[in-house]
Amino acid sequence: MASSSAVFATTFQASAEADGGARIGARLESARQVVEARFLEAGDVLSRAVDGVGALIAGLDAIRTNLDAETVTATTGELAQAAATLKSLPDSLDARRQRVGELVKFSDGLAGRIAEMRQHLAYLRVFAINIKITSGGIAAAGPEFAIFAQEIYDCIEMGGAQLDALNNDLTGLDQTLRGALAHEQNLARSCANLLPAVPDALTASATAIAGHHGRIASVAVSVAVLARDVQKKVGGGLAALQIGDITRQRIEHVQAGLGFLNGADEIATLAPEPRQRAQAFVHRLLGAQLAAMAEDFHREVARIGHNVVGMAADATELLRLRDLASGQTGQSETNFLRDLEGNVGQALDLVGDMTAGERAAETVSRSAAVSARELTERIAGIQNIRADVQMMALNTTLKCSRIGETGKPLGVIAVELRQHAIHLEKSAAQTTSSLEGLFDAAEALGQGETQGLGRAAAAAAVLSGAVARIGKAGDGVDSALTAAARQGADVVDMLRRAAERFDFHKQIGSVLDDAANQLLDMAGEDEIPTDDIAHALRPLLDRLARQYTMAQEREVHRSLTEGLATVEASAPAAPVVEDEDDVLF
Repeated sequence: MASSSAVFATTFQASAEADGGARIGARLESARQVVEARFLEAGDVLSRAVDGVGALIAGLDAIRTNLDAETVTATTGELAQAAATLKSLPDSLDARRQRVGELVKFSDGLAGRIAEMRQHLAYLRVFAINIKITSGGIAAAGPEFAIFAQEIYDCIEMGGAQLDALNNDLTGLDQTLRGALAHEQNLARSCANLLPAVPDALTASATAIAGHHGRIASVAVSVAVLARDVQKKVGGGLAALQIGDITRQRIEHVQAGLGFLNGADEIATLAPEPRQRAQAFVHRLLGAQLAAMAEDFHREVARIGHNVVGMAADATELLRLRDLASGQTGQSETNFLRDLEGNVGQALDLVGDMTAGERAAETVSRSAAVSARELTERIAGIQNIRADVQMMALNTTLKCSRIGETGKPLGVIAVELRQHAIHLEKSAAQTTSSLEGLFDAAEALGQGETQGLGRAAAAAAVLSGAVARIGKAGDGVDSALTAAARQGADVVDMLRRAAERFDFHKQIGSVLDDAANQLLDMAGEDEIPTDDIAHALRPLLDRLARQYTMAQEREVHRSLTEGLATVEASAPAAPVVEDEDDVLF
């Protein structure tokens, strides 16, 4: 009865151990699946992080390409040169306004000369009428004086018509000149309001943009260096994930060992007590493998997790790009460009007005020169009329002397006619002199505009080209910066998620620890004699050894089975064969 109870107890224990091994195998399978899934997931995240950092580095290189220092410096220099040109515009504007003012003065002087000539012609007209009236009361004069007086009158009327035409032309020229002078005065006021504030602001904006670009380029370089360092660390972390594959394989080897144990015929045929010792030996070996595996797993996972957390912390430095892109480090590129464009807009308006003033002055100079020549020709016509009037007055004087005393009143009138004709000549000569001065002043204005023409237009071209280049570079930098910042943020997010996914101690490490402890508990702490079970263990241990792919597995196996090998070595040796041929063959 006692013997039956012992057999039952042994059988029950063997069944319990088999059930325990199955439960351990099931938990190991669960841990193996978690290892496979979670490490693959973490590897995928790190792989995408490596790709993301690579894209980020490419974006940073693109930013540095867009922010070519020489181009930015040259463009800033052009803006500074254009600003200097704007500051010099008032000087040329003052000189031009003076020349236009001189034209207006000549025009005013001509108006006075025309008024004088008009007055002289009025006197001449009166004297011509008096000759006609007076000659009608002198019988000796006859109809000849009346006819002659009418000719003088007609000639004076022709001179009046010429003078009216001259006055009309001069009035048109005067309006043109005064309009030009008013435009120049408005330009002077605009310059006073905008200069030197606009060019100074223009230079300041260009300098600020150059400095901002320099900061972006500097940050891009430093972040690129950091990104390459992160890339190396992430690559190293990705390579270190092989602990997951190692753990998975070693779990499979322990699972295989449990399977071998359940199917080992050599052990199954042993008596209950030796079979129990054989099973305990295998449990101890597998428990030792799991314990070594768990120790390696905890150490490597802790190291990798620490490194990935460090990588995520380093990667947060990449967010400096995001700060630059959103303007959190100071005034953003958009604001810089907006200020610059506003200043350039004001400068271009002023330059446009100055260019229009240059063209208007050039037109005025040509018009004034042409008008001066045309007016001079009209004055020549009036001078010819004056000569005709003087000749007629002289002939009248001669005829009056032939008549005698009755012709003296006509002679007096003729003398007055000649005197006023002389006055008309003086006024005409002065008018001609004024027209020559007008022509010279117009020529001077034209020459000044020819020398200065295009300075404002050139400044406008430089401003437009410079702001266009800065705008284009700014757009390229903004888009590249925004893309790089977004890429950096994605990398940081991926690394943070990877760090979170490296908490494998609970789901995997604890399972390995528990399974190892359970196997070791099932093996017990006592020494396990193997003298009588070595022959049954050897086939299973050999099969298990062939499964190993890791050096540490073989080392653990060797350390636990070398006593078994010693036992086998101390077993009875094979009979000695004396025949040398038998030994060799």
